[in-house]
Amino acid sequence: MSGAARHTGMGRRAAAILLIALLLAVSGCGEAGVTSGEPAEQTYEGQLDLTREEAQHPGSGAAGDVVDCDTWGSGGFSDVDVYAEGATASGPEQALMVAASESGFGGVQEGLRVGKREGDRVLYVLEMNGAVKQAVIVHNGPATEGAGGAGWYVESWAHCDYSELPRSFTDSPGLQIWSDSSGRKVPTTTIESWRGPEHCDWQSMTFLYLGKAVFVRNPQREVADYFAEPYDKHAELPASAVDTGFERAGDHLWLSPEKERAFVGTRDDVEIWPRAIRHLGCA
Repeated sequence: MSGAARHTGMGRRAAAILLIALLLAVSGCGEAGVTSGEPAEQTYEGQLDLTREEAQHPGSGAAGDVVDCDTWGSGGFSDVDVYAEGATASGPEQALMVAASESGFGGVQEGLRVGKREGDRVLYVLEMNGAVKQAVIVHNGPATEGAGGAGWYVESWAHCDYSELPRSFTDSPGLQIWSDSSGRKVPTTTIESWRGPEHCDWQSMTFLYLGKAVFVRNPQREVADYFAEPYDKHAELPASAVDTGFERAGDHLWLSPEKERAFVGTRDDVEIWPRAIRHLGCA
């Protein structure tokens, strides 16, 4: 499975999180290799136990204070007295593996390193260019019998915007990251594109999300009515085209002045991606 349901009526951030979570659940990522078994390059000096009021990102607990993001991504926090949200494990690394198999935390599911051990908590991190872009904290505490009784579980997790995570992770579900004119990756909160989902046989399509607009490359015939004009594989770039400054894989992105179509390619040859004029979804 290379993708999952995307709907033009969904918020981009919520839909992106759902898509990757579904992909991980189906592909079985996290069954092995969740940790590298090596310590992190840098030592974290902060606390691993914070209340919602103390945390910078209340919804992600102490893990949110660990990450160093240019753009915030997402996180989660279980601050209950008795854990009941998933299965517990006999050790910290096992807890990370169990949570990964249950889609218990978002972001990268392989190769995390130990950033700190503090009593009944262990911090696992993903470092990129000397900065922590993802953090997962597991805790050894009380839990319900249904969860397996007292043991280790993921207490908090956080990761930066997907544009700051490894390409090996974002490429897998078909997420395409764009860059600006200087080569800097642009946050997915600004622009992102996705390969169409295979389970709807839409993998030949590409969905581009820019603000509230959704442009589609190579729409299939059965969804032609969702667009005001057809897709054009080879076209001339009009003089009125507005340069967005965004680039990906050697292609540049321009928009028509009224933002009804996207021009993707080079100045000598562009594809015209029509904008969806009504809700287009794949269940």
